[in-house]
Amino acid sequence: MFDKKVRIKWNVVIPLGLSVILVLYLLISLIAGLFGPKTGNLDIYTIGNFNAKKTLDIINNEDRSQPILIKDYNFYGESLNLYFESYGDDITKSNTLNGKSVILKDLINSNNVVTFADLTKDVDNQINLNKLTPGFYSLYIVDGDVTFRAYYQSVLSVNNTLYTVSRYGKNYKIEVIADKHLFDEINSEKKKPLTDVLDQNYIYIKVTVAEEYPQYDIALSTSPALTMSGISLVGEQVGDFIEAQQVYELALKVKSELEAKGLRVLILKDEYGQDIQFYGKGGTLEKAYKSGAKYMIHLDMDFYGKTGIMYANRSSGRMAKAIFNYISTETDIYPNEKYLSKCDVDTNGVTDLQYEIREAGGVVLSAGVYSESSQKNTFAYNNKYGIDTTQIVTINMSDSKARSLWSQQKDKVASAIVKGILEYLQIAN
Repeated sequence: MFDKKVRIKWNVVIPLGLSVILVLYLLISLIAGLFGPKTGNLDIYTIGNFNAKKTLDIINNEDRSQPILIKDYNFYGESLNLYFESYGDDITKSNTLNGKSVILKDLINSNNVVTFADLTKDVDNQINLNKLTPGFYSLYIVDGDVTFRAYYQSVLSVNNTLYTVSRYGKNYKIEVIADKHLFDEINSEKKKPLTDVLDQNYIYIKVTVAEEYPQYDIALSTSPALTMSGISLVGEQVGDFIEAQQVYELALKVKSELEAKGLRVLILKDEYGQDIQFYGKGGTLEKAYKSGAKYMIHLDMDFYGKTGIMYANRSSGRMAKAIFNYISTETDIYPNEKYLSKCDVDTNGVTDLQYEIREAGGVVLSAGVYSESSQKNTFAYNNKYGIDTTQIVTINMSDSKARSLWSQQKDKVASAIVKGILEYLQIAN
């Protein structure tokens, strides 16, 4: 007896098999979704080239056991300054990082740790951003034997980006970030998006190579810095020796030599006798702020014997000192160290009287508040970006010997200024 042949109905089996496979796939996906890792399909802010899972692993492994509150910040030159209280006119009463250390830990490259030890209250020498290389840094403050993780009192979303000056054809873009929702799924349509990764606005510093650099590095201001109309546009004049012309020619030489080293330099006047005010809209000071310059050199002469190099009372004057050292050793303009000094200050003991320096310093130097004229500088008032300014008063024009010496050595003075700037910026001469 022969067995009957079984006829397979493929039109039934194939759809049935596919249905079974689909059901199994859905079951596996459901199980994976319920019990598997939650970070596989997250739409969050990531660091470096890491994916969401790797980013969260790193962030969740940060030591945030000792948080500390930062209430204010500002920039002066390339220095980032942090404060435990709102920044005040009297820096001696501001709760600064004086005596403490800052540690920046790169979360992308764990071997990259940058330490700024034993900080002072000098506004040009706290967290020197030019020391950083590309990375994503968490910020810690060391006070004694305790290391604190710093967080900010509010979200930082504006006035938080600075470009370092041009060094060897490269600029870094520095972003100070503080946002407790940074690593949350903000725009997710999920029923249960990832939230509350951070419990505070912890401070991070993101450093990248700038794809474009829309700013200048150094601004050059030349006398006279006019504060009222109706006075000479060219300053003092002795015969054919004209103050404005002499310092403008000096500025041109300095600009040329600095640009040869790759720096972007802006002279704030179009010509030496330009009718332009220092204060107010359209003035040279506003041009300096708009340029994005981190540093400014004000070139000047005097008719009453007060010559020398000055810097802000609240700063260490490191650039000014570097320039002075070169001028004093390579020229005969400044015979001794008495020609290097901090600005004279008001009766409060801290506010600079030298307006060319004070008004360029933004909120750091209380710009825009000192006088009725300075209050025209609404762009400077409460500006977080202070321009680190050095004033160089070269000679006493009323002294014929000084004028003669200047004519002989002004090219050397220009080169000495350039050498001092380059040394401070750590660019090879």
